[in-house]
Parts: sequence; structure tokens; C-alpha cells
Amino acid sequence: MLVLAGDVGGTKTALAVAEVGPRSLSILRTRRYRSREWPGLEAIVEDFLENERARPRAAVFGVAGPVRGGRAKVTRLPWSVEERPLALRLRPARVAVINDFVAAALGLPRLSPRRLAVLLPGRPESGGPIGLIGAGTGLGQAALLRTGHGHLVLPSEGGHADFGPRDDREDRLVAFLRGRYGRVSRDRILSGEGLGDIYDFLALERRRPAPPTLARALASGDRAAAISRFALAGRDPVCREALSLFVSIYGSEAANVAIQYQATGGIFLAGGIAPKILPALRWPVFRESFRAKPPMEEFLAEIPVRVVLDPRLPLLGALGEAYRIAIETTRRRSKTTLRRSSL
Repeated sequence: MLVLAGDVGGTKTALAVAEVGPRSLSILRTRRYRSREWPGLEAIVEDFLENERARPRAAVFGVAGPVRGGRAKVTRLPWSVEERPLALRLRPARVAVINDFVAAALGLPRLSPRRLAVLLPGRPESGGPIGLIGAGTGLGQAALLRTGHGHLVLPSEGGHADFGPRDDREDRLVAFLRGRYGRVSRDRILSGEGLGDIYDFLALERRRPAPPTLARALASGDRAAAISRFALAGRDPVCREALSLFVSIYGSEAANVAIQYQATGGIFLAGGIAPKILPALRWPVFRESFRAKPPMEEFLAEIPVRVVLDPRLPLLGALGEAYRIAIETTRRRSKTTLRRSSL
């Protein structure tokens, strides 16, 4: 069965078309688009399907933003994504819009173990709730529950909750960020832009301007990538301290998700940043921050933590959900046909 899926974010939008069955998923074609270069998702979908001979039976789009009533406003993009306009363009396909981390959570059961990196082995509880957190352009969260009828995802916009500093240095960091932005959320810190802000805070506090090579790298484009590269290579102490603080906060927030959802099935780090800074996530500071939550130390010591290495995770979940919707639609139509024929 041919289905379509999308992973819609403030930086990029990825689309995939796949043949999906009860126990199989074969992605036929994918493409990534720079979101800001397009007026909206409808234009991207039309471009992607322009040369597609067969039409998809269903389409599901995971969107980086809260979803209500089939409509989503992309958090870091001036787009509204709505089921009805998309459905009109994709007839006869059924269309659904879901949160991007709901899609990512639905993708976890379809993820190959080879596409995971273990940070903390723990002792996972079979059937226990699973927590998902991921830093990228922003910070996403969700929880996955196993039920007798499959999987249930609890969506969350917890990345936009207020950030809670843990010590004097983080108090000063929050004061610095408040001066720049006003309110300080978890998303404000645990994101690519947030790593750049952490560096700026530490450089100012240490009174240590960037040396010429680093200054050129910071000015050339992706500041977070430059800071991470210099930190991991040991080329700049402020970059190293900035990445260490970022990892420490990441570990603390991952533990918050574990506590909030009692995620005895484990915590997964998704998003675009974790795979790129995997060596830093293996530094002791992540483990120490993850477990330093009295009186929950014993509970957290049992929680496994893994990094998702497959960037297609939201697409895998959206494709699986599109298949479920297509099957459900087919069954309903069959029942309707049977009722009419019996009259």
C-alpha cells in the first residue's frame, strides 16, 4: 500500500513515499526541502508528487508545533498546516496532521536496534512507558505507552515550559538570556540557537573573545556546529565549557522526562543534535546530571538512555500511521458497501 509522510520543521521539511504492510516498510523515495524557501507545505507536497505515477492511499504529516482540530502552526515558521487543504490536493488520500514528536514516538517500534547508541544501559521494564526528548531547531518531547491495542502516544509541549536553573551559574545564564529574550524556556536553551547563547554567556563571563579561527567559523553559518566542532576537538576552552554545560542541562531535562512519565521502558534522545555530539553525551557530566535528582537517584539509575541515530524516525512513525489510517478507511468503506448491498 502506497502512503506519504512528512516531517515538517522550522529548518527543513522531509517527505517520503513508501510501500507499507503489517510487518514491512519500504521507503521508495525521500527528499528534503529548506522550509523557509517555500510558501507552505502544500507547494512542497505538489513538487514532491509531481512525477509520482501512483497516488498515495493516505498521508500523515508530523509538524513541529501543537496540533488541534487537524490544524497546526509551525512554531518557528510562518506556516499553518491544515488537513482540509492538504486533503483537497491529495484526493482520494486520507490526510492527518500530528505533532512531529508524536510521529517520532510512533516510529520507535519500527526503529532498528542498529540505529541506536546506548548512553546508559539501565534495566528497562518490559512494557514500561518510554520517554522521548530531542533537541534540534527546538526541543521536542513525548511519551509512548504500550496498550493491549498497540501503542498510545502522549503529546507534549514541555519544551516550552519554563527552564529551572540548578545552581548559581545557571541562575546567571537565565539572567543573561532573560536580558536577550525575556522569558526563558527549556527550548530556548536546548536547541542549536541555545548552544550559541550558552557560548556567548560564557565568553562574556570569562572575558574571553573568540580567537580569529573560531570567530570566522562562528560568522560563517551554523554557530552550534562550529562550537561543537571546536569543543570536541579541544581547540577552544570556552566552546568546551559551553558544550559541557549544554550536555549537563540535556541530561537533567532527560531525567525530568523520565520522572514525569515514570519512563521505566527507557529514555530516547532524538532530534538533530544528539547524534552530532554523541562523544560529548558520553562524557560523565551527562550521566551525573541525569541521576542527580534526589530522592529519585535509585529510580533513575535503572532507566536506560539511548540516542536515536536515524534521522528518519518521524517519517517512520508517520508512514506507519498513514498505513493504519488507510487500512481503517478501507474497512469502513467495505462495511458501507456491504450494508448498501444488503438493502
